[in-house]
Amino acid sequence: MGAASDLIRFDSKVALITGAGAGIGASTALELGKRGARVIINDPASDGRAEAICEEIRHDGGKAVANTMPVGDFDTARLITGFAEETFGPVDILVNNAGISRPGPFWTRTDEEILDVLNVNLTAPYALMRAVWPGMAEKKSGRIVNLCSSAALGSGVSGAYAASKAGLVGLTKDAAIAAKPYGVLVNGVMPSARTALLDNHPDRNFRDWMEKHMPPAFIAKLICWLVSEQNTSTGSIYSAAGGYVSKIAFTESKGIFDAELEPEDLPHLLDRVSDFEDSTLINDQADHEKVVASFFPSPGIR
Repeated sequence: MGAASDLIRFDSKVALITGAGAGIGASTALELGKRGARVIINDPASDGRAEAICEEIRHDGGKAVANTMPVGDFDTARLITGFAEETFGPVDILVNNAGISRPGPFWTRTDEEILDVLNVNLTAPYALMRAVWPGMAEKKSGRIVNLCSSAALGSGVSGAYAASKAGLVGLTKDAAIAAKPYGVLVNGVMPSARTALLDNHPDRNFRDWMEKHMPPAFIAKLICWLVSEQNTSTGSIYSAAGGYVSKIAFTESKGIFDAELEPEDLPHLLDRVSDFEDSTLINDQADHEKVVASFFPSPGIR
């Protein structure tokens, strides 16, 4: 447990959280709300869940307002951001948590279902990041967390979802580099938690096990730190589950170099190409380009 002097607070900060009526989003809203943030609870569900989370925050002395606009396009992102700014002021913290899944290999599902997943899971975060950017850039301060997924690594049963979350990893890392000079930090979280996305999982025992060991509230604790002023990390993708926290990264094998390489040579070289001993940690595109450039003479260009 941290010392009292290390207590994370968000007094005067405005937080916009999508998909915040339940699961990780709701847990994050409650965590930030009790620490002084003024929270916009965005969730389009018609059952009043967004307002219920607001009432819980207000009951504990916090400030929160519900917003039920559905995410998924650039115009709506501007409307949601405008609502937040009119209600509490410029957004300091953006948590892109809203997500949907249409399980199935990449050749299944309709065009409309695939586009729905891509729009909610990738277009919406992109659009909201753009919408809140002017306020963050002007203040030279801001925190953005995108809820990614290990599905981006591939499972064979979630084509559209995997594509959307892999795209979100790329957006997170690219935006982090661009935003850092402005004092805005961007990170991603690959959570493992019992959320509504598992409601249709066929194994009830697995659902119960997830609920017992991997509650959404733990993910909220990691997000709480990432959006705080105490955090200086940016461009990172964290994994979290229950009491577990780790960091996800790319590595590049040492590889081979042969300027006379022919297609027929590759089957005999794959073991060396795939050998990750003495591999290089790749944090961004520049790291990869350094590895490639090391095999060639310097171009003499500055």
